Amino acid sequence: MNVNPKAVLFASTIAAFALGGGVATAGEILWWTPNWGEARAKELADKFMAANPGITVKMEVTVSDGLPTRIQTALRSGSPPDLIEAQHGWVVPYAQAGLLAPLDDVLAALGADDFVPASLKYDTWDGHVWGIPYRIETHGVLYNKGAFKAAGLDPEKPPETWSELIEVATKLTGKGANGQDQYGFAITGGGEFGNTVFRSLPFIWMNGGSIISDDMTKATVNEPAAVEAVTFYTDFLKKGLSPPSTLQNDGTANRRLFIAETVAMYQSGQFDVGSIRKENPNIDIGVMMIPHPEGKETAAILGGWSFIVPKDAPNPDETKKFIEFLAQSENMGFFTDTFPARVSAMEMERFKDPILTVFKAMLPHGRTLPPHKNWIPITQAYFDGVQSILLGDAEPQEAMDIAAEEIQALLDQ
Repeated sequence: MNVNPKAVLFASTIAAFALGGGVATAGEILWWTPNWGEARAKELADKFMAANPGITVKMEVTVSDGLPTRIQTALRSGSPPDLIEAQHGWVVPYAQAGLLAPLDDVLAALGADDFVPASLKYDTWDGHVWGIPYRIETHGVLYNKGAFKAAGLDPEKPPETWSELIEVATKLTGKGANGQDQYGFAITGGGEFGNTVFRSLPFIWMNGGSIISDDMTKATVNEPAAVEAVTFYTDFLKKGLSPPSTLQNDGTANRRLFIAETVAMYQSGQFDVGSIRKENPNIDIGVMMIPHPEGKETAAILGGWSFIVPKDAPNPDETKKFIEFLAQSENMGFFTDTFPARVSAMEMERFKDPILTVFKAMLPHGRTLPPHKNWIPITQAYFDGVQSILLGDAEPQEAMDIAAEEIQALLDQ
């Protein structure tokens, strides 16, 4: 996800106004939309306004770093925007805090049967739908086929298991074909904490572990299966297979390192493919399923984004009409960077690119995040533990024990 400094300044300025008690205008929709889809958002807003001359859509561009906290602040401010895009995993916690307006009527107008069931599950709580999903995704592993060939590896036979991933990452670490340092498998350790959660939590799941118990009453991140997976993940830096900048790197940084051919493999979604093709067309991109422990199945977080309406939105009727427009199959398929949440939108030509085959194959392995009201601070505690390991301040068991104490306190609230 690219972060535009000008967008940050613009977003901060508007946020100060919005949270400072700006007066909403009737027939005006203030839409918080992430910077990576800004051009497409503007095109759709213009199209909607042309068809609805009595409604004005004003966009405020957001960035990923700190976004969940910023949204929560806006929702509690008493003067929030009308429409916000939020990650699926944030929707139910916001709803449980009484901060959102239900959108059952919008879903009824759109037709629930055309939505991927797991995406609706994310946004459903207490018998109501609190968000309209528009984007779904899972990660795969992108790899440089040329780097595989240079290391004497078969690019058509990428690693499938954890042990194979370590073996291949080791062979890919050293001097690349261009003579510069190359690292086998880049992990994330910095930026917005969701980057690391989305990449490391699936390793815990596929190893039979979890961060919290299924009934959401007990912290389990310090149990053996989870600690083993966290050790596996963090060892890529500790063993020098991930670049020294790992502690600062988010998904965008890893993509740039891959484009620079400093990294041979990294986890991400299909949203990175366009940038790689544009910025370094010489890279022959491969995509593999996320490797799994021997004898076990792979896993991924079913991620994505939803449209939500704050409880105190100034213009809810106009906003719901706008959501119905944005969630039309053609518009949803145009707007998303990954896969659309509507089955009918998946039939569009852009989703038939062969490079998407593995990402589609990963979708059935995608799992939803626990709908706990404190999930965001829970994952922050987990992320802090992972960072302490990467920094060398704690061993995995110690770090996850500390995280478990913080998480248990959040579960007990």
